[in-house]
Amino acid sequence: MKDKYKNKKIVGVIPARMQSSRYYGKPLAKILGKEMLQWVYEACQGCRLLKDFYVATDHEDIQRFCESKGLRYVMTSPEHKNCAERSDEVCQKVGADFVVEVQGDEPTLLPQDIDDFIDRAFDFEQFDVVTQYSEITQAQAQDPQIVKLVVGPDSKALFFSRSAIPYDFKGRSPKYYKQVGLYVWPADSIKRFSQTPKSYLESIEDTHMLRLTENGFNVRLVHTKVDSVGVDIPENIKQAEDFLQKRLQK
Repeated sequence: MKDKYKNKKIVGVIPARMQSSRYYGKPLAKILGKEMLQWVYEACQGCRLLKDFYVATDHEDIQRFCESKGLRYVMTSPEHKNCAERSDEVCQKVGADFVVEVQGDEPTLLPQDIDDFIDRAFDFEQFDVVTQYSEITQAQAQDPQIVKLVVGPDSKALFFSRSAIPYDFKGRSPKYYKQVGLYVWPADSIKRFSQTPKSYLESIEDTHMLRLTENGFNVRLVHTKVDSVGVDIPENIKQAEDFLQKRLQK
């Protein structure tokens, strides 16, 4: 991590929302007998660059779970429409220069995956947010549950979509990339995002990343070759379990 960031207060946030429109109760869904939220929290516990972090939730069931397991948490407003708005509230309540957002539906991330992302994110001199991406297959690119993206010069994000982008009009077999649920936000940027109205394309595609690109935010991207499985719908639980079982067998 660059020296100019070493004395800054960096706070981790794990957004955990019970009332997901695509999967109610997702944070407490069991994966190999352990709640998904617990998988993510333990990954954060193992990070060398993330010493101060909290679960962010608006639901009493998750609050009770956190208390029963000794997880640090912050209760947030039920009015938030996405994870970044929830993370901004935590940032304001606990005070931070930067927020590292680790999505509560990324149960296969390892501590070193998160550390590597944080370290590389702070290589950028200027950014409003940094997120991570990895290559996926053409078949995976057809899945609307996976948010795809297009990378421009200087590792800047050009567009996000649930469609397969770029469209292979001339049969050139382009590479496809998915977004991974990791973010680094400067405190002023995540606050500005939360104060920006929901955008037109965001409402169509149902991904808050388009609020950023539509409003000129400087969105930078970190590429990873590390594979992962995000959980968006109930069917993804089996995929995450298979992924983790293969890791345990190595």
